[in-house]
Amino acid sequence: MLGRNGLTLLLLLLFVLEGSVIKWLLPLSWQEQVMISPHLTLVAIMLISIYDSRRIGLLYGLCFGLLHDIVYYGPMIGPYCLGMGIVSYLCGVPKFRYGIGLFISLFLIAAGNLLFEWILYGIYQVTQVRPLDMHWAFLHLMLPSLFMNALFALILYVPMRRLLDKLRKMEKSSKE
Repeated sequence: MLGRNGLTLLLLLLFVLEGSVIKWLLPLSWQEQVMISPHLTLVAIMLISIYDSRRIGLLYGLCFGLLHDIVYYGPMIGPYCLGMGIVSYLCGVPKFRYGIGLFISLFLIAAGNLLFEWILYGIYQVTQVRPLDMHWAFLHLMLPSLFMNALFALILYVPMRRLLDKLRKMEKSSKE
């Protein structure tokens, strides 16, 4: 891939997959009982924030969140932009002495995904756009989405980590 442009194209591809193909992969019996929201771009942006830079993650989060608000979720503009921006920035804040491994990354992504769902739930409750019972929303919307996105993060972890390492090496060699 060609640096940041390739990363942006990958995020755009995930954005399109998130809204089209992934919905067809879920069994119909699941779709009747739970509401799963795949956040593929959010997972990728959180990985970017963890392994590259929280500021770049924030920028991607704000841009792709606004794109989500405009393209997919139209009741109001701003909740996805705000949620993705906050979560992507917060995922990049912790820096550990010996680096961040798989389990810490998965924990940060799961916590970030849950925080993102709570931010959306809170905004929609306050504005009465989609009033839902908190217990029902947690069990039928947030928890299934959390598990699906954690599974996607596990699948995406190794390719994204390698891509971000290559990108860091390319940027380092271009500075020298």
